[in-house]
Amino acid sequence: MVFMKPAPESQPNNHSTMPAQERGRRSQPSDDDRVRWMWLADLALRHAPIEQVVAETEALARKEQAAIKRRIRRTAEQVKRQSKSKH
Repeated sequence: MVFMKPAPESQPNNHSTMPAQERGRRSQPSDDDRVRWMWLADLALRHAPIEQVVAETEALARKEQAAIKRRIRRTAEQVKRQSKSKH
């Protein structure tokens, strides 16, 4: 699933340092993330959830939240290191 199409060749190249196939993809979720999020959505949209479904959904949501926090922390550490190396 791709959200952004590469610019048609007839348009001027405003991103000469980045290949067209890489533009607009850096901040998009990976295919693995999309699969997990769709599974979470499927669980959330079931009719009349029972206690087991609620527990599964909660566990999956907590797991996803932890993964997102790890990515944010990793990115923050990278930015912090880059910031220190510039000074």
